[in-house]
Amino acid sequence: MSEAAEESRARAPARAVLRSPALVAALLAVLTLMTLLGSEANVGYVRDEGIYFEASRHYGAWLARAAREPGKANEAKVRDRYFAINHEHPALMKLAGGASARLLAKPPDPAIAEALERELAAAGKSKKARRKVAWKRELAAVEGGRIPILREGAAMRLPAMLMAALAVALLYLGGHRLGGTSAGLLAAGAFALLPRVLFHASLHAFDVPIATMTLVVALAWLRALRDWRWGLALGPLLGVAIAVKHNALFLGPLLAAHLWLCLGLRWWKTGERPRLAQIAPLPLWAMAVIGPLVAVALWPWLWHDTFARVAEYFAFHSEHSYYNMEFFGRNYNRPPLPVAYPWVMTWATVPSVLLVLTAIGAGVVLRRAFTHEPDLREPETTPSWLRPLPTGGALDSSEAGLLFVGLAAFPLVLISLPNIPIFGGTKHWLTAYPFFALLTASAWSWLWSAVMPSPDEADEADPPKRWRALAPALSLLLVLGPSAWASVHGHPFNLSQYAPLAGGARGAAQLGLNRGYWGHAVVPLLDEGETLPPGPVYVHDVHALAIEQYRREGRWPGWKRSGVSQAKAALLFPERHMVRDTVELRERFGPAPAMILTLDDVPVTVVYTD
Repeated sequence: MSEAAEESRARAPARAVLRSPALVAALLAVLTLMTLLGSEANVGYVRDEGIYFEASRHYGAWLARAAREPGKANEAKVRDRYFAINHEHPALMKLAGGASARLLAKPPDPAIAEALERELAAAGKSKKARRKVAWKRELAAVEGGRIPILREGAAMRLPAMLMAALAVALLYLGGHRLGGTSAGLLAAGAFALLPRVLFHASLHAFDVPIATMTLVVALAWLRALRDWRWGLALGPLLGVAIAVKHNALFLGPLLAAHLWLCLGLRWWKTGERPRLAQIAPLPLWAMAVIGPLVAVALWPWLWHDTFARVAEYFAFHSEHSYYNMEFFGRNYNRPPLPVAYPWVMTWATVPSVLLVLTAIGAGVVLRRAFTHEPDLREPETTPSWLRPLPTGGALDSSEAGLLFVGLAAFPLVLISLPNIPIFGGTKHWLTAYPFFALLTASAWSWLWSAVMPSPDEADEADPPKRWRALAPALSLLLVLGPSAWASVHGHPFNLSQYAPLAGGARGAAQLGLNRGYWGHAVVPLLDEGETLPPGPVYVHDVHALAIEQYRREGRWPGWKRSGVSQAKAALLFPERHMVRDTVELRERFGPAPAMILTLDDVPVTVVYTD
């Protein structure tokens, strides 16, 4: 063997590693995480984050105490003191945020510790007062984390960013299985580059994490159809998903329906009647039994008086308040709500090229499921309680396609119901978007196989080899370009960004679609804080706990919350139902604003001053 041949052979393993889908997926995950960490500081703290930050400080304090005094920390009365705050929502992401802050957060602004010292001095010898100050100090974590490299808010946001990075990696791997590298990149980009996804991925909240966990459970389910080990693992994975957000409670029934539909289709096509063991197999039992146990284990509030507190949890969500939401120029805050809302908002916020590919992908997989014969290869094992579909479960199978369509459609169908509360806009069907992405990858694979022959089939009349290699890259730029541009252009106001076919933010405003609802578009004003009047400021929709987080990080100017009549300046976040606020502020400060933050000339925050 020549020296050159030996060298080429020695390099072959390295080339194989560099071409590994797992390596590309890992690099995409790191890129996603670095992008989110580098841009999140400009995304203001939304209303929900304020309470989650405070809850995470409580939960993180409990973790620290459990490390010091495990027995005392696990007394029901003591534990409940930490977990009573925001107990109506699962604890896992708040626990993760608290742990992340205890590890990585910089110490809060020195003014926080100084205020606590003054309180302690004022308490004198009063044991009750001193205990109260000690409790505040424990929650305040004035020493910062063990490795203080991030702002506290960024440290608490980090777990959600990691979940977003995981979703990108899994979508790349799934897309790669469906159609190679370009399909993998499309699947990852079709999710991560959506402006609304990018916005929510930057928050200390549950919406992107539950979208990720829904994807994880779905992929595990496909493996569980043919591998009993994944069938067992499905229970803990579902438990983790439930501990992230209540959307996961729908997964058990949906996956059961998917299995029964697949079995029914096989029976219809082949006459292969399902066995009883296939109808109620191990994966379903694992989800039904192990899933709830894991969810409770990850939610310390439920460790005491479990059944009563679970009942309270369901009661809270069954009676959730209705938020105001503008839709075609009309404000909705009571049922019946428009059935078209999630469908129109999906059209208006997801670039149309991705929606077209999603629809094509859905058509391809449904046609395959309902017209093609099922896989009749001899299974390695007989269908059983452990392996209900031994030949099913591959990502390019009809079973997987049916699952993707079902999980893409269900969140939108659910929100379409007239009595389902609207309290968060598009974030409440973010769980559909990973499956939109996988359907776009299915469409991509099908389209390229239709228009581009394989190398073995190519003849002289076909495009040259260089063009066949370049065409997918150029097509990816065309397909993902609108999302990427919209996300970059809309940052940090991507909650107000809309798709090109809707006319962007300006077109959506003309259509009367909602431009914001969380009081977050304030960070640029914090940088201008010294140029605005110090003293009393009417902060409108900025949550008090979000202000507290800015203060802890030394980012809040010398503004004090005030009513309109005493304020020297005022913020206004324009929404349809805020007309009364607009009139009141104009009467107090005059019709001309001092400053306006805009996205494509559409106001997202208005500042009035004396």
